[in-house]
Amino acid sequence: MTEIVFFTSSAVKLAHARYLCRDYDVQITGFREKTFGANYEEPRIYDRAELIERSYQDALQRWKKSVSLDEQKLFFIEDTSVILEALSVEREVPGLDVKYWMAETDFASLDAQLRELGNNRRCRVRSDLILHLPKDLRKDNQGGSYRCFTSYSHGNIVDQDHVIATNLMYPWLDNKTFNKWFVPEGCREPISLLPITEADTHDFRAAAFREMLGFLEHHGRIARRGTPIIQTQLEAGVPLFVICGPSCAGKTTLAEHLAARYGYYHIEASDFMYLSYYQRHGVGSSIPIGDFAEQALNEQPEIVARQVLENIQANQPTAAVVTGFRSPLELAWFKNHYGGHQPIVPVFIDAEPSIRFERSLDRGREAIPDNRERFQRRDAQQAAMGLSDLAMSLASDHIKNEGGRDTFFESFADRYLGDWPFPQNISYNTLSTGVLEKLILKALYEQGEDRDFFTTTEIAHLINRDLPTDQQRSKNNISRYFNQRFYPYYEIKLIDGKRKYRLSNTGQGKVKLLES
Repeated sequence: MTEIVFFTSSAVKLAHARYLCRDYDVQITGFREKTFGANYEEPRIYDRAELIERSYQDALQRWKKSVSLDEQKLFFIEDTSVILEALSVEREVPGLDVKYWMAETDFASLDAQLRELGNNRRCRVRSDLILHLPKDLRKDNQGGSYRCFTSYSHGNIVDQDHVIATNLMYPWLDNKTFNKWFVPEGCREPISLLPITEADTHDFRAAAFREMLGFLEHHGRIARRGTPIIQTQLEAGVPLFVICGPSCAGKTTLAEHLAARYGYYHIEASDFMYLSYYQRHGVGSSIPIGDFAEQALNEQPEIVARQVLENIQANQPTAAVVTGFRSPLELAWFKNHYGGHQPIVPVFIDAEPSIRFERSLDRGREAIPDNRERFQRRDAQQAAMGLSDLAMSLASDHIKNEGGRDTFFESFADRYLGDWPFPQNISYNTLSTGVLEKLILKALYEQGEDRDFFTTTEIAHLINRDLPTDQQRSKNNISRYFNQRFYPYYEIKLIDGKRKYRLSNTGQGKVKLLES
């Protein structure tokens, strides 16, 4: 997978870029994620050529200082501009100044100004992508070190303001940028209210991204996503269990048993749903994760399953158990795109709601103590995600878990383990990872069952208390690790305005099998 760094301070633009690159085997990384450094300086000037040149040169200097002198690496910047025909007499208005103009302009005053000038509401939105070219790509570019790709979308300004809620899956279709006022040609509503399939056809950045990606593909720097991951790392004959069921049915309990007894690597699907959520909305968003998950599974049923397969590919476990799929479509996608030798064995764990509710109270995982109404609402939302349909499709693979643990494990073993050659120890199944990540995972794991949340400073203290002075890790390196990207191995919580971390179920699963 090829990494391309995007210089942007906007999480929404970064999410949009990743979406536009989804058909290619590329990883779009934000510059701040890469370096924890400041974005490039964008001068407030109105000459496009000068703006692009100065912005690129500033980004280039930051790149060389903070990232790499390797001429083969790729990065790009993007500039958005808006041209209102009625106001663009001597120069483009707001033109390159659109970000500041939006902050200073309300719809009522804009509408009045346009009507006073004859009510010409025609406008166009422009995107300029500036791609840094490695030396081998400059010969077709007259030696220039960057190449610009441009696209437009034409339309009109709305004739009345609309109430637009935050888009859970596609946050660039928002109520903050010019998208909320922009009605593409042939449409009756602003692009922020259009279904994603229709919005895609009028996306002002899309053509520029297609040109950039096509250019890189033509020169052999990137490739389209081909056949999804074919996983062949699991040892033949050992089943890959996919354990489904409602909250507190016993999915995690069973997965942890398989991990402890047989060395299975436990992967929790919801950890990857949080990953997708954070990438679109950040950590401090007020948008409920359940609402996001419901829409995500409805529109992109593979959103979690794809990441789970990629995680299996990256970690190469000998045996894995996946918990938490909610939809028959995501289970079907997982089955269809998994190409290993192991049989995928789905299991649906269930228990009466009253029993599950009592377990919820006992385990106390929720930040707000559970009550029956909240628990029932969560059950209903999971059913809407597809869990009820999944239960029906797995009707012959049900196990009731309404007694003690030993009874539960025995029931599972009698039904599913008799035909498989399970080893009697877990030393065969180890995972590898980077040195810093291993230190972080083990430090958090050693805090015990309480799984408290810790700041990066506190994590540094946990790591360093057992290390010689010459091997200790700085808080800055740990902060940089967490700020580069989101990981499925940690839960994140904002406490007093600070991010704090603890191991997720997937993180617990990984640290138990780390190479010593």
